[in-house]
Amino acid sequence: MHIDNLNKFETKILRGSTTNFLDILEEEEISKAYYTRIISKKNGKKRILNCINNGHILYKLQGNLKRNFFDYIPLSSHAYGYVKGKSYYDYLEQHVGNEIFLKLDIRDFFDSIKENKLREVLGYYVDDIKVKEKLTLIDFIIKVVTVDGKLPQGAVTSPVLSNILFRHLDIRISRYCKKFGITYTRYVDDILFSSSSFYLHKKVFVNGIKKILRSYNLYLNTKKIIKTKNEISLNGFVIGEEIRLSRKKTAHISAIIYCYHRTNIKNTDNFIKEIKEHFNLNASTELDLLVLHNYLAGYRSFLLGLLPFDSAGVLPEHLTKRNRKLLYKINEIEKILDLF
Repeated sequence: MHIDNLNKFETKILRGSTTNFLDILEEEEISKAYYTRIISKKNGKKRILNCINNGHILYKLQGNLKRNFFDYIPLSSHAYGYVKGKSYYDYLEQHVGNEIFLKLDIRDFFDSIKENKLREVLGYYVDDIKVKEKLTLIDFIIKVVTVDGKLPQGAVTSPVLSNILFRHLDIRISRYCKKFGITYTRYVDDILFSSSSFYLHKKVFVNGIKKILRSYNLYLNTKKIIKTKNEISLNGFVIGEEIRLSRKKTAHISAIIYCYHRTNIKNTDNFIKEIKEHFNLNASTELDLLVLHNYLAGYRSFLLGLLPFDSAGVLPEHLTKRNRKLLYKINEIEKILDLF
């Protein structure tokens, strides 16, 4: 989609007048649209997220921009995170059957995407249109989607904009990989490579990726580089000759199912009590029911992605032993979810 006049932008994309929204785009008003969320990490450090308040008008503006404009801008075929019709499982599946794996992580991904690069990329899709004397349409869009000159992690538009900006880098990385017969996929800031050659593990290859990223002022988190052979374990999945769930992940969900069956009266209180006892948690420890529910629901989705459904969503009549076990877990998780 290309924006060549203000009226088209206001009627088809913004669904309102830019003039009416200009007052809320002052720095003080924009800061009111966000709240801070602190997430503790495994290494004891904390990550601070700028999350947008869904009751603020800026949330509506970002939603309209995303649905009516950004979602129509083409993305790279190598991008899998926050892409409609694609999943984390799809991101991993491209590497099944390879022997050598390399996982890289981009440091401070959203914070590293600056206003100047966004202007450059969006300039391909928006003409130099005046909103008022000293404000162009690009100025307006940038004000809606950035905070302090960068992409806020919790904004509605940040994931799709990161993919739009990264499209050129995806193309360059894929061309670089093609020279060496290397498979490449990206899930937001997680980059995964696989091959049949140990060239993938050589410093020269990683340096080539670093050079490409540096052209956009993006850098690797060198402490998170993972190099493996035969298979690689990521977020509870093991990728090798096939994709399977790691023992640790299956053991954890099996323990929760065990707690469910140990509960005499199927209600939430008894179930939570059983979980605390099984995992040796203090009785006074609070267990967030919403977090538990979302964890189980997400795990159910992961398992469904592993089953061999056909295009009509139907399973074959005869399932392998492995797939029967997966189906059993899915059914048990659904019973647990009914408690909430």
